[in-house]
Amino acid sequence: MILLKTTYPFNLLFSRKIACLLPAFLISISVFSQSGNSEMRGRIINLDNQPISFASVVHHESGTGTAANEDGYFSFRLPSSGDTGTLLVSAVGYESKKVEFKVDNGETPFRLIHLNANYQEISQVIVTGQVKPTPVDSSIYKVKLIPAEKIQQSGALNLNELLLTEANIRMSSDLVLGSQIEMMGLDGQNVKVMIDGVPVIGRLDGNIDLSQVNLHNIAQVEVIEGPMSVVYGNNALAGTINLITKANKYHQLETRARAYTESVGRYSGNLNVSQKLGKNTFSADGGYESFQGVDFDKSNRSVDWKPKNLYHLNLAHAWKNDTWQWNTKLGYNSDKLHYKGNIIEGYKVFDTYYTTDRYDISTGFNGKWNEKNHLDVVASFNIYKRSEQDEYKDLRTLATTPGEKEKTQDMNQKMMRAIHLHTFIPHQLSLKSGIDLNIEQMKGVRIAGGEQSIGDYAVFTNLKYSPLAALDFQPGLRWSYNTAYNSPLVYSLNVRWNLNELFIWRASAAKGFRAPNIKELHYVFVDSNHEIYGNSDLDAESSNNFNTSLDFQLKQKEHSWQVGVNLFFNDIDNLISLIQKENSTVYSYSNIEKFKTVGGDLNISFNYKSLRLQGGYGLTGRHNSYTEENGALKYNYTNDFFAGIRFTEPTTKIRLTADYKYNGKLPFFYTDNNDNQIKEGKQDAYQTMNASLSRSFLKHQLEVIVGAKNIFDITTVKRNGSGGGAHAGSTGTPVSYGRSFFININYKFYK
Repeated sequence: MILLKTTYPFNLLFSRKIACLLPAFLISISVFSQSGNSEMRGRIINLDNQPISFASVVHHESGTGTAANEDGYFSFRLPSSGDTGTLLVSAVGYESKKVEFKVDNGETPFRLIHLNANYQEISQVIVTGQVKPTPVDSSIYKVKLIPAEKIQQSGALNLNELLLTEANIRMSSDLVLGSQIEMMGLDGQNVKVMIDGVPVIGRLDGNIDLSQVNLHNIAQVEVIEGPMSVVYGNNALAGTINLITKANKYHQLETRARAYTESVGRYSGNLNVSQKLGKNTFSADGGYESFQGVDFDKSNRSVDWKPKNLYHLNLAHAWKNDTWQWNTKLGYNSDKLHYKGNIIEGYKVFDTYYTTDRYDISTGFNGKWNEKNHLDVVASFNIYKRSEQDEYKDLRTLATTPGEKEKTQDMNQKMMRAIHLHTFIPHQLSLKSGIDLNIEQMKGVRIAGGEQSIGDYAVFTNLKYSPLAALDFQPGLRWSYNTAYNSPLVYSLNVRWNLNELFIWRASAAKGFRAPNIKELHYVFVDSNHEIYGNSDLDAESSNNFNTSLDFQLKQKEHSWQVGVNLFFNDIDNLISLIQKENSTVYSYSNIEKFKTVGGDLNISFNYKSLRLQGGYGLTGRHNSYTEENGALKYNYTNDFFAGIRFTEPTTKIRLTADYKYNGKLPFFYTDNNDNQIKEGKQDAYQTMNASLSRSFLKHQLEVIVGAKNIFDITTVKRNGSGGGAHAGSTGTPVSYGRSFFININYKFYK
């Protein structure tokens, strides 16, 4: 990250433009006093073919040159200095480059010049929790940003795979219900997942199945660790994950395609096309994924990791002028999982198909009517349908008889969020206020009464005050009306302080509240695999949350160090948790009277040109009223260790990416069959590692990535205290389908 020593936030961008423009401006004065033989023209872009604004271009032999414009284009007259020469190209956040050229009959060809990102200098921009894009180092929130380059080189097709090796995040899997996440010691029901600010709905056992969230059209993933309840309300206690989709800002026509194959019988293809017509941009993104399944026991027909097929189609329209932008999006996602049954009586087979369909409609606009007033509005209507259908097969005749299709979950959510930012005193005093309206409806045979709905209507405000140029305070309040529970006043305080040019300190304190959702209150589900019961007597969760972090950066001429220390403490009353009865497949929602998590992590990064090394350690302690009653330690601690490397070999331009993570022992709850008491068990530790090599061809239009996932071949993890769950493997909790190898080919065309 870049640490500020200037007085105002806008100076970060302003000073970078001046740093690029000033030397180029001074040397370009001489252009007008010289007569040249030819004109040098070109464009400066990054490896994603996006323009690099205000890059400096200098003719090495004469010292004359210019600066590229906002779209990366440049032109200037060359002096009479021979038939060959060298251009020196540089830009803040990128590695400098020498480009040889030749003058042919007084003319030089148009040059497209690619620059590599410099990990020491590059600054990234976020939008989560903001009204307008903000440099990540200037945000008052602690934000982790996963860029498109890392997404692509990791070979991750979905969000679940991407987060497997991320620090302070725990991922696990249910072989039918999908992926599950944990942040800061809290389960997935306290993690808000959004795409462009629109919540993803359809929780199973409190979790969004992140394996259904495709990453092909994602520009970056923004992760805010810690409570965001004032702005985003329910499910934003442990953290917020916001996926930002790619946008065509510069090209008349933009086409991106991906073909992917994995050694376990997994295939994927995606295509994105975007066309600009004046102020309008139209785009379409579609793709599929096919997984044939992986089985560890070949003696029967059932499969451990179930076969499934996924499809998605997204259409979007954007209109933009100098001050306003309006977006409309339509999306459809389908996931069909095949649960194969064993052979009965030598010829009978009973299979089950689980189908998930998502329909998403959203619209939003943002912009400003003057420099003091900005507005950001987003509204959406989301539909989630999950169904299952049995199918009988006679292996003697190959005849199939489908059963009745049953809708197991049919829900929709209407949402509207509007945020207005008014600046009273530039860079010193501003007020962000808004409304957040949510209506959730669920119906079906598995919902008590057949249909239930809950509404949550809130107003909120954040006042940002900077008494000093390097010090920001932001208190916040949220008042809401919930149709099922009395909501308390939710409040927060965030502080950001640039101690000096080396250190940034952040701290936050927040009050949290989460009302039970419809499923936790009214769900009833019984089949041959498991039983899940809602609890209409649940109490709402309330919490107090504290976070602090200290970030350090030391930048030298050719290398830099970044060190970050984060600490957190969460104190939750009446935590809602899905409790498993010991050695059974029966689950029910219950309140845990007291639940606390405490911990922190240390992150260290070293950067040298195109080399980046990362490492860190995390510690999370969990305490609840049951461990105290049973005489256990006050806190049960989990250790995590992570490391990573990014390196581009300068001669061959081959990029190496590798990520490693050690996941320590993890506690969980179960109900003891003997005394019917809720107790705590432990899941064993395990480790995972992914690696890839990539190279670009055809002037960076084509990229080929080859790699390996789960190099240590971990498939299941043992649980001590209770079974691994209804859909666990026979020897423990499922983690992965084993070691695999992949090829990922990406092609980009711009016009």
